[in-house]
Amino acid sequence: MPLYEFRCANAHRHELLLPMSATERSADCPHCGAPAARLISAPALGRLGSERARLIESTAASAHAPAVVDRVPGARSAPRPAPDPRHARLPRP
Repeated sequence: MPLYEFRCANAHRHELLLPMSATERSADCPHCGAPAARLISAPALGRLGSERARLIESTAASAHAPAVVDRVPGARSAPRPAPDPRHARLPRP
């Protein structure tokens, strides 16, 4: 169901989920009870919640603000030197 946006004469805005076949062009304002007219607005595509929508949003976000890393993901870090030189001669797993 699409999400429709309404605004009353007192400038209160609210949203309603209505079927596409709904012909209501007005609804009562939940804040003041005055009749509110339906607004023409952009579709709320970001509210899909599906895995595909999240993938599209993350791909678009990474184009302008890529994540910065300090090493290759999944790479093992360099082994730290042993505090005691005798430990370096011990067998490794």
